[in-house]
Amino acid sequence: MDGQQIGRSSRVLVAGATGYLGSRIVARLKSRGYWVRVLVRRPEQAAALAVADDIFVAQVTEPESLAGICDGVGTLYSTLGITRQRDGVGYRQVDYGGNVALLREAERSGVQRFAYVSVLHGPELRSRVRLAAAKEEFVDELRASPIPSTVIRPTAYFSDMAAFLDMARKGTVFVIGDGSRQMNPVSGEDLAVACVEGVESGAGELEVGGPDVLSHNDIVHLAFDTACRKPRMLRIPTWAAAGIGGALARTTPERVYGPVQFFLSVMTRDMVAPAHGTDHLGKFFAGRPAS
Repeated sequence: MDGQQIGRSSRVLVAGATGYLGSRIVARLKSRGYWVRVLVRRPEQAAALAVADDIFVAQVTEPESLAGICDGVGTLYSTLGITRQRDGVGYRQVDYGGNVALLREAERSGVQRFAYVSVLHGPELRSRVRLAAAKEEFVDELRASPIPSTVIRPTAYFSDMAAFLDMARKGTVFVIGDGSRQMNPVSGEDLAVACVEGVESGAGELEVGGPDVLSHNDIVHLAFDTACRKPRMLRIPTWAAAGIGGALARTTPERVYGPVQFFLSVMTRDMVAPAHGTDHLGKFFAGRPAS
């Protein structure tokens, strides 16, 4: 390996760096001694990423603005995706199209590995969940690319579980079905470590969960214990949840039904992956201030 390749292997681009996971991947990479470039949509976002070595301002929905973004980069991490739709763009434009635009730039620049964060059980969910469909369509593109890739599939983030605590503090938590479905959510910090270690090891696909497997009922009771309130649950039958999701898909735009469709789908199945890390949901709940 020549000197240029050795240097390139230590240079990384992170797309989605302003998000929950992306910002933690940046911090983890810097702690490991990498040179890190980040992609932001607006110049003012650079202030939150002062640790980065280089800031690249561009719009992934405008592929021409990405020209040169991968120059000199060995690895690209993309956590790019929509959580709340805005600016009139949807999953197809960002989760699929935006990542394809990055992939084409990576191919042109000779990037050595492309790491992409999708979702656990994505292949099974894609036929009925628009978000999963867009992500998995990009995974298809990535697998067909000559660039070696790592696809990371997390269960759920601790930040997603905060919704249970917020509801508990208000007095009532909605639970789908009997609450026996299980998951092992993972903290952003532990997931970032797993992502970087997975890429460094050359893993092709990596499923990531946290250290504790909990039923939905366990999570609800943990939320009420943290809120110091008596548990009060409103159970929604699984069949009713499916009906709500279907009705919203027929009567509302994607920005409304999309997040609900995804939530209902993952909450009506087990979301358990191999355990990584040491962070526990109870500690996360205890440290979360009331909104």
